[in-house]
Amino acid sequence: MSNTMQLHFKSFGEKYPVIILHGLFGALDNWYTIGKKLSTGYRVYVVDQRNHGRSPHSDSHTYDDLANDLYLFMHEQNIDTAHIIGHSMGGTAAMQFAAQRPDMVNKLIVVDMAPRDYQPRHDELFKAFDAVDPSEFSRRKEIDNAFKKYLPDYAVRQYILKNISRDDKKRYRWKFNLKAIKENYKSIISGPDIGEAISHPALFIKGGRSSYITDDDYKNIKRLFTDVNIVTIPGASHWVHTDAPDRFLEIVRDFFGEKE
Repeated sequence: MSNTMQLHFKSFGEKYPVIILHGLFGALDNWYTIGKKLSTGYRVYVVDQRNHGRSPHSDSHTYDDLANDLYLFMHEQNIDTAHIIGHSMGGTAAMQFAAQRPDMVNKLIVVDMAPRDYQPRHDELFKAFDAVDPSEFSRRKEIDNAFKKYLPDYAVRQYILKNISRDDKKRYRWKFNLKAIKENYKSIISGPDIGEAISHPALFIKGGRSSYITDDDYKNIKRLFTDVNIVTIPGASHWVHTDAPDRFLEIVRDFFGEKE
């Protein structure tokens, strides 16, 4: 097996477990509000994946790693089966896990991600990271201003700046492992390795303004998932759960139904 680690997480609620996996450059904090609201009917676990948030760093960051991390996490939490929600990178990790550990997945939700390789689309982010060193600033506002030149979109900057914390010398630093993400980027933008088609109930939620799931992807999704539905939320970007949280939760609850 690939190297593994104990993942940082938060959990809420009771009853049947739901595990939520965030996307690239994200953290469990991005899903905290959704997780809390969903916990009225489920035991929700929001997880920091390796090299993100407060989980340990590693030189390796493949989907085999992420799937194995999830397997060990569920084992440590005494979870036999769960509903899995994955967004973006987390969606690919969830698909990989469902392919490798089908007996541990009940229902699968993939948020704005298709089961295929992607072309690089984070060049502007990497340019910004190369140009702006958080440790050189004393206030978050100063870091935000420095990023404006490279990332004019306020929402994107806020998403990224949630990943800043202070080290033991009170200097700002990135929570995520930028070095490992850069070195493993080709793996990160690759698709899941799915052999036999996945028969578990699956739901793909697409943002209406997002290009991550295209019309050409529909055929491949239906080929790899034999019991699948694809729902589009109009007006939502790649961050579907942030742009349309109420509609997103409605769709999720309807798909999960009741589980005793």
